[in-house]
Amino acid sequence: MTINADPAEMGAAVLRQLEPNSAPGGDIALRMSSLGKCARALSYKYNGVAENGRRIDGRARATFAMGDMAEILLTTALADALTDVEGWSLGDYREEGQASVDLEVNGHTIKGHPDGTIIGPDGTYLLEVKSASSYGFSTWEKALGEGREPWGPDEGYYYQIQAYMMALKVDRAYVLVLGKDSGAIMGWWTQRDPRFTTLLEKHLRLATSTNPETVPRLLPSGKPISPVAKLSKRTGAPLKGHGALPWNCTYCAHFRTCYGPRLEERVETDYRGRPSMKLYIT
Repeated sequence: MTINADPAEMGAAVLRQLEPNSAPGGDIALRMSSLGKCARALSYKYNGVAENGRRIDGRARATFAMGDMAEILLTTALADALTDVEGWSLGDYREEGQASVDLEVNGHTIKGHPDGTIIGPDGTYLLEVKSASSYGFSTWEKALGEGREPWGPDEGYYYQIQAYMMALKVDRAYVLVLGKDSGAIMGWWTQRDPRFTTLLEKHLRLATSTNPETVPRLLPSGKPISPVAKLSKRTGAPLKGHGALPWNCTYCAHFRTCYGPRLEERVETDYRGRPSMKLYIT
């Protein structure tokens, strides 16, 4: 190891998950990391509606801590690797753990905490580090193998990384991903997308509405969030899985407020046989 890494600082970044309200910058209504969420969910947050849904429990905090550890591991290893590459280095935009950047859009300030930057011979680029399950890792790996962009407008991370690039005024970013199940690592370059500004402005107009109940359940790509429709073609009777809500709702902090008495919460086993909560509309 040829770089100066502070073990105490690295440990503190992980242990912050044991503290309440541990997200960098505190409880902020508009975050770049949340821009890929449903417009109604963002409106609930923007208007300070009390949370009544998914809570940050021990399992979630452990997941966040593993993400922090992956980020620290990969950025430290990348910084070390770049010391042997002429003209390249890892930039440091961090103060007290993570740097804060602001993005002003139509009178609203959106806060962000990018993972870092890469400095190359021709300029500065954003660095984004993620850890992923085997499913996510394989999905993005397949897209790369087929020559497709892994994070397009239908992927929530697209809005986060595009906002970071816009805030830092850079045109390219490098994404570095660690597979949590396998330890495999992959990375790719991505460009600023001219479509992003239009998508963001349209989504923010909905997200900053002062009446969340009138805001449609829409992703920023314009795709509606709706329950699964599984009906028998012969009788029209509901089949298994009919009325199930997508994962976006299950991970939302306001799902009970959003759906009210129509909502049914069930504990089912996932494909690995582990208990998992599922939401249904009755």
